[in-house]
Amino acid sequence: MMNEDNGMTELGNSDLYINKANNFYTLSCLLSSLGKKNGLGSISDILPTGGTNTVAVEPGNAYQIFDKETIREFPSGKLALNIAANYYNVYVVSQMKQENTVTGANVKFVLMDVPKNGLPPLNTNIGTLDHLNASQFEITIELPTSDFEFECAFNNLFNVFEVEKKGNKLIVKLIEYSLPQDIVFYIRIKDSYTCVYGRVQ
Repeated sequence: MMNEDNGMTELGNSDLYINKANNFYTLSCLLSSLGKKNGLGSISDILPTGGTNTVAVEPGNAYQIFDKETIREFPSGKLALNIAANYYNVYVVSQMKQENTVTGANVKFVLMDVPKNGLPPLNTNIGTLDHLNASQFEITIELPTSDFEFECAFNNLFNVFEVEKKGNKLIVKLIEYSLPQDIVFYIRIKDSYTCVYGRVQ
């Protein structure tokens, strides 16, 4: 990757480049510095924490690059990545120099898919809460683990809901009906999340 003074190479399909101060810099991404690693293959976990938009380019250091739009912060404060997204693992091999002037860096990188962690596919229809049919007053979302976090992306302004986490299940009950309404949930397992939706009618 050539730095800003020598052609400004961008990494992959991101807007990440090395600026005049020989730092990684990006506007649309979040950078996590993982410190010293033995190489690209030694990056094992996904770590969307402590991110910034600029960080020093250090030979022997590893980094992860996430698109800001794919990251969501949950009520617990934990960050998670959209399961439909991808991210870059990056390893800086060495500096590039010409006449003792740093011109860029030799970099290895790989595009990684965000792990699904057994979450329902993005934009899955979880069902309908039908106020005319007593057997459809409830929707259950079954997950592969009880260690999940959820966030409701709707309010009880029109209808009244009861949302309960029970073991590895998320149970949504319609308590009072007023008007048709879309219901949306963001669900996180580890560092990945999905978004599912349903309908009240």
